[in-house]
Amino acid sequence: MPTQIKLDALYPEMEEATIGKWLVAAGDAVISGQPIAELITDKVVYEFQSTVDGVVLEILLAEKSTAPVSVTLAVIGNAGETVDTTAMREENNQLIFARETMLNTLHLATSTTPVETQGHASLPATGGAVRATPAARRIARERNIDLSTIKGTGPGGMITEKDL
Repeated sequence: MPTQIKLDALYPEMEEATIGKWLVAAGDAVISGQPIAELITDKVVYEFQSTVDGVVLEILLAEKSTAPVSVTLAVIGNAGETVDTTAMREENNQLIFARETMLNTLHLATSTTPVETQGHASLPATGGAVRATPAARRIARERNIDLSTIKGTGPGGMITEKDL
């Protein structure tokens, strides 16, 4: 039976992480404790480990995606096994949308200028239109900076704390 590999909080105040790099690909065999992804939070860069032995059946989020705690990052199962990830992807979209809505609400509550909100029927795997590290998002909230006005210099145009 396939196992969902979910993003757990690495420390009590952790709310999200950015997938810096996948260390495995779909079809790769993994063992419990093996690093499968590099995660970037506002405090640490962490090698996220598999919790089970098996084969990576599917990776659900792309590198450089910022995702809230509890999303399903990947599915691990037996070789040759198939899995329907439709419900997992929908749950991920709902969690990402809820996180982005909360961040937009916080921004609107602390902003002195109007901010356009974006309606999302379904969010892309990148986690939204503005790609930024969790640390950059935190700094932007603290300084009331609209991330959509910043040009990112990180990987793939991601906004980093150095850009702020």
